[in-house]
Amino acid sequence: MPSQKSQRTAHSYHRYKRDICRSARHVCMKWLWLFAGFFALLWFLIRVIPKPSRATYPCQRAAFPLASSFIAYIFGGGLIIAAFGKAKKYAGQARYVLACICITTGIAAAWFICSVDSQKATAETFIPSDPVNSPIGIPKGIYPGRVVWDHNPDATNWKPEWNNRSDIFYWDDEHTDQAVVDGMMSNCVRWLASEETDAAGWDSLFRYFNLTHGKGDIGYTQGQKIAIKPSHVEQRKLDYKVNYADLSPQLLVGLLKQLVYEANVPEQCITICDSSRYIADKTFDRCYNLFPNVNYLVTNFYTDRGDDRYKDPRRPPVVPSEEPLVFYSNINDKSNPPRVIPPDRLPVPFVEADYVINLGVMKGHSTAGITLCAKNWYGSFCCPPGNGRTNDAHHMLLNEYTPESGHYRVLVDLMGHEHLGGKTMLFILDGLWGFAWHGSSSRPRQWKNTPFNNDYPSSILMSQDMVAIDSVALDFLRAEFADNMGGSGRARGAIDDYLHEAAVANDPCSGTFYDPEADGIPMSSLGVHEHWNNPLDKQYTLNLDPEAAVGIELVSSEPLKHITGDIDKSRSVDVSDLSLLAAAWLGADTTEESNYSLVCDLNYDKKVNFTDLAILAKFWHMQN
Repeated sequence: MPSQKSQRTAHSYHRYKRDICRSARHVCMKWLWLFAGFFALLWFLIRVIPKPSRATYPCQRAAFPLASSFIAYIFGGGLIIAAFGKAKKYAGQARYVLACICITTGIAAAWFICSVDSQKATAETFIPSDPVNSPIGIPKGIYPGRVVWDHNPDATNWKPEWNNRSDIFYWDDEHTDQAVVDGMMSNCVRWLASEETDAAGWDSLFRYFNLTHGKGDIGYTQGQKIAIKPSHVEQRKLDYKVNYADLSPQLLVGLLKQLVYEANVPEQCITICDSSRYIADKTFDRCYNLFPNVNYLVTNFYTDRGDDRYKDPRRPPVVPSEEPLVFYSNINDKSNPPRVIPPDRLPVPFVEADYVINLGVMKGHSTAGITLCAKNWYGSFCCPPGNGRTNDAHHMLLNEYTPESGHYRVLVDLMGHEHLGGKTMLFILDGLWGFAWHGSSSRPRQWKNTPFNNDYPSSILMSQDMVAIDSVALDFLRAEFADNMGGSGRARGAIDDYLHEAAVANDPCSGTFYDPEADGIPMSSLGVHEHWNNPLDKQYTLNLDPEAAVGIELVSSEPLKHITGDIDKSRSVDVSDLSLLAAAWLGADTTEESNYSLVCDLNYDKKVNFTDLAILAKFWHMQN
């Protein structure tokens, strides 16, 4: 095994090469845009004409906006010159009607040029840097890389016009059905472990965790402690009642039912702890009525909406442990000097726990782009992570300071920390409402894609692979909100970079030596990352090829049988589909919400272009 010194030397060399390339790209974009546009067009044509499927490659997807803007500027500019030249000529001949027509034509051409902005196209829509179905990392779980997804429209009942009301809430029991959620939780446990009963499913999950953590082939042992980390981001007071993005109380109730009734875990051995927020009445009342002996802990610092920490002795503040939460990872990044996270202490429940369960919410985030299971760990700080200092953990997320790929990501340290991600036996995501962003502007939003079809997502995701579950959730969010994920222009960078780093944490692109405990032992791969083939089929590598060595397997209640490229639903991809796509390309406005536009937009980027043609050609060829 190479020494740490040799590894870091190699990483420094790769960093040096990347910095040179980045500087060269900056100069080309600033001073040689005309040549860049010409060569982008030339490159696109040379590569794509012989093999249309190459239009889906990342390099071609990056070249196409620049090439198209080059064509627009060249032809649009020529048209403007010609139009205004003709207008001047006709005006001199007193042929004012023709002169006005030419002026109008020139103005229209100028507007067209201004509307073609390749920088905007790449900045406002998140496009992954890696091709579809290109898995990296080492999958985890009884069935490695498995993520289960249960979708049940009966779980939710809400109307968009209720979003701003203060008398009813999406998390009320008449709008989020507890019985349906309980059934979905049961399904997910059984599907994840491929067991017939919930009890057998939990036993398999505990046994896998213990086997992979050197504890032997044993299940849960009476007296062992379980810490649940819920995402209570909008539980800012005990009586806080809003329709903002937050964890549905029914998910936590359903999880407790599973642990107590099916896994036979004593109530007193379970602790619910989000050290950055409260357990609001909407959640506490439901859980306490059923499980009064569970330990319910609230924040030890959050008081900006009133100090509720000592109002209810049944919900005491969490106690910081003596275990430090200081990250010692060697951030080998000369272009971005290390930002040191303020020293902190871990909450006692995570240090004392034998098992941890991460219960997150599927939603966008204004700085990170997404906030899923990984960012849920921000609630494990015992002092405010967003405390106004520029060198704190929140500012180390990504986009605002490091929008490119290949940087140190603090989320990886949290995911791999021995008392956080290292102890987590199960990852669950609340996708019942699937928010586009977080904060006071967030509300439940209907999803347009299949199988949601302008209804709420009504979904739960579950996995033993922390990288895989966030990768799948990112694909879902991207399919719905890629042009406005997180609701902020800052969230347009390498949103999935932390997943790349975590998947190959033993040899990440950033060159970081991830070692959150400072024990000199490099972090290993934390799971497998890839993107699905498309938002309609939702197929990962192990769905396409069950014999593949590495990849994600999405086990679903929605076995989709759609044929990609079958625009007219004839069960084949043929000349009729090509005609429809051509018509949409030449004349349809794909920004409108119309079925015609959506079915022709095969890669769901709100445009019909070369990429969609290449996708259609690929599946036409495959079925023949």
